[in-house]
Amino acid sequence: MNAPTRPAAVHHPDLDWLRVLAIVVLHLFHTGMMFNTWEWHVKSPQALPVLEPVMGVLHLVRMPLLMVISGAGTAFALRRRSLRTFAKDRTTRLLLPLVFGMFVVVPPQIYVEWLFRGRFEGSYAAFYPTVFGFVPYPAGSFSWHHLWFVAYLFVYCLMALPLFAALRTEAGQRLLARADAWLSRGVNVLWLGVPLALVRVLLRDFPETHALFDDPRTFLLYGLLFLYGHLLGRCPGVWDRLVTLRHGLLALWVAALVVELVWPWPVMPVVPAIVGGTVLIWSGLLVALAYARHHIRGSPAWLPHAQALSYPFYILHQTVIVCVGSLCLRLPVGPWAMLFAVLTASFTVTLALCEGVSRVAWLRPLFGMKPRAARPAVLAPEAVG
Repeated sequence: MNAPTRPAAVHHPDLDWLRVLAIVVLHLFHTGMMFNTWEWHVKSPQALPVLEPVMGVLHLVRMPLLMVISGAGTAFALRRRSLRTFAKDRTTRLLLPLVFGMFVVVPPQIYVEWLFRGRFEGSYAAFYPTVFGFVPYPAGSFSWHHLWFVAYLFVYCLMALPLFAALRTEAGQRLLARADAWLSRGVNVLWLGVPLALVRVLLRDFPETHALFDDPRTFLLYGLLFLYGHLLGRCPGVWDRLVTLRHGLLALWVAALVVELVWPWPVMPVVPAIVGGTVLIWSGLLVALAYARHHIRGSPAWLPHAQALSYPFYILHQTVIVCVGSLCLRLPVGPWAMLFAVLTASFTVTLALCEGVSRVAWLRPLFGMKPRAARPAVLAPEAVG
């Protein structure tokens, strides 16, 4: 069912800011993974466990924020697109970069990891044919690695098409109006955290695999966040309520943060720890959305370009970190100096590659970017992950 009108595109500089910031935080997080004591692809011989409390908090909010923003972006996109056009656009902007990434961007990560672990000896040319054995990582070399987010987002967009169609009916519009009115009263928006907590508690025994088919906890959790983002994008009244509640939401988030840092699991029993972590996640997302909406009213000249590069930056950043990090392991420096070297070098190289991609017409769609002639030449809010 096609939309009866095609409203002009409305820009949301607050969400654009948050998206770019989330991508930068993601780069910081994955660089830190090389230096903490958690399992990762390439590790520094000298760990920096002092990073772990901050990284533990970032892990709870970085990707959920991107998913909520992506869900909101689908609501904005559907204001001016038919469902068929939307589905075609999602295939082009999500599935194409995902497939390209699995065959071009991700394999160098696996190659470097296998060299680092002594699992493979030889050139990349000798390694690359193993990708076409289609044996899933870690047993084989076929994986989407950090691009799991793109895969999940694509699946969510397709699965939600019947819902999107229903919301375009008169009954659907009435339902959205009631939802907007309810969410705009009191602290009702906080109740959306209850299903998140239930998913995390009831499915706590399922590990986070990012493998789609054996990842029920993560799939349902991020699916809810996607739907919440879409709902917020369809409910304009709730944004004013978030702004009004912003100080109280911040106080709740700080309280949840203190609990998370002072009484983490296994100090605290597992179920209260999961519930507390969920409060931290949902209140943190609302705090970010509320303060961004209150304080960010305009778009500086650099923001459209930064947003345009955010998607290719996401696609490329982890591969660059792994490759640059493996080279920096040879430096005769301490862990803090090495962390700074990996962080600055990988960020610079990733940004330079993104600038190059943006200037080559045939590369742009492979990294989810619109054709240069498209206007506005900016990454669509719903396309990044």
